[in-house]
Amino acid sequence: MTMHKGFVPLRRMPSGVLAQTTPLSDAKQCERAVLAIWRSLDEHVLANTEVRDELASILEPLTALPLGGRPQLLIKALRLPDPLDASDLYWLTRRLLTLVPELQAVAVARGEPGANEAHSLDWTSFFRKP
Repeated sequence: MTMHKGFVPLRRMPSGVLAQTTPLSDAKQCERAVLAIWRSLDEHVLANTEVRDELASILEPLTALPLGGRPQLLIKALRLPDPLDASDLYWLTRRLLTLVPELQAVAVARGEPGANEAHSLDWTSFFRKP
């Protein structure tokens, strides 16, 4: 597996542990997807099959949300076999970028009470330099 420096994949949990955890709310799933999209674009790792597969897994729960089939289309594209050519990567990048505002809107609309307050869904924190 070839990862770019600085990219930290999400840890996979054993299936028994996953079944015991509380499911994420729609808002949290959207927030998680947005952060994963930004991270994959920022790190320029969409050419990596494992990164694309992880991102597809993160998008899977979003297929139940009213997003017009876009998550399904992206999941299909993310699971294309290697190598992806430049036009596929370009298309995928643009579609991921256009999904972000929709995910943010769903997260705010379906968020827990106080979701609009200061840090609950603070998307800009991802871009702040330490």
